[in-house]
Amino acid sequence: MVSRKLLLTLATITALVAAVFIIGSARMNPLEAQEGNDTASTGEEQARPIPVRVITPERRDFTEYGEYFGEVRGIARATLSAGTAGRVVALHAREGDLVQKGDSLAEIDPEQAELRYRTALLAEELAREHYRREQRFLEQGSSFQVRVDQARLEWLQAQSRLLDTRRLREEALAITPVSGTVVTRHIELNDHLEAGDLTFHVADLSRMIVSVGVPEADIAGLRELTRAKVFFSSLPDLSFQGVPRSFSRRKSDRALTYRVEIEIENPRGVLLEGQTARVELELRTLPDALVVPNRAIFTRGNQSFVMTVEEGRAREVPIRPGPSDRTGTAVLEGLRGEELLVAEGFNRLRQGSLVIVQDDTTARAAASVTESVAAGQIRSTP
Repeated sequence: MVSRKLLLTLATITALVAAVFIIGSARMNPLEAQEGNDTASTGEEQARPIPVRVITPERRDFTEYGEYFGEVRGIARATLSAGTAGRVVALHAREGDLVQKGDSLAEIDPEQAELRYRTALLAEELAREHYRREQRFLEQGSSFQVRVDQARLEWLQAQSRLLDTRRLREEALAITPVSGTVVTRHIELNDHLEAGDLTFHVADLSRMIVSVGVPEADIAGLRELTRAKVFFSSLPDLSFQGVPRSFSRRKSDRALTYRVEIEIENPRGVLLEGQTARVELELRTLPDALVVPNRAIFTRGNQSFVMTVEEGRAREVPIRPGPSDRTGTAVLEGLRGEELLVAEGFNRLRQGSLVIVQDDTTARAAASVTESVAAGQIRSTP
């Protein structure tokens, strides 16, 4: 027979288990109720239209530009060097000086070069007169063709020697072959130079050439380039209209690009050789293109999309974008041009989301109410 004490113990344990079950059930009910409320709230939010702003694609001629970087140089330049060894006995120009074609910029032991030039000049005159005299004798019958040919050969040799001595004289006097600015002077007074040592670098800076490398993908199919705009970081308030002067039809072995030269004016002399330029080069124009603002395009993986509004719902539309600039992109495939594109608010949208289109008036009114609530002028209802 079971003792009374054992029965009391079993009854107590049963009562405790029942109490725990009842308390647990009481605690679970509010949580389940809250989850139900959250689910209902989420459903309400999904059913509530999301406000968006829309735009329509624009039909216009779209110009594709490429951006490249290059270095600027004078349109004409010359590097002078010493023809023979000698000492610098005089300097007539310094860096920054404006010089004219034919000016002497320095003298490098010019006496000997001048003497050789004068001697060669006289020898050329004598050889020329001798040749003409033999021609007259041949016409009179008192000479032979062989003597005329020999005289002509001697005259040609004298001309060649004159050209050599003239070149050495110009190098000894540092004669500039171009008009422009002395960009660099490599010598100082009393310097002893060897043949071939650099003396001056002269450039015409009234107009400049910007040389840039253009990748094959950008220049493929182009037969000519028409316009360019050039910018310099050191001159942020200025831009220069450029004219593409030439571009190579062969790829550079080192850079794997095609070399394009753009000519720009430098009337005030603000540009210097060696400055780095940023070039916006007009490549090609797409007539009557469908242009979409860049902010209306988003990508997923390798595919680009726009979000359209159709019958109050958001639709993702895949597109094939073409060239773009800072504000818009030409769409090659995927749009007809009559769609309403979501320009603002599509980051909260999903395929099929309910939307409500906001115009500028609605947006301004909503913003005004929000500002008033924030300022305490309107009491918000909890």
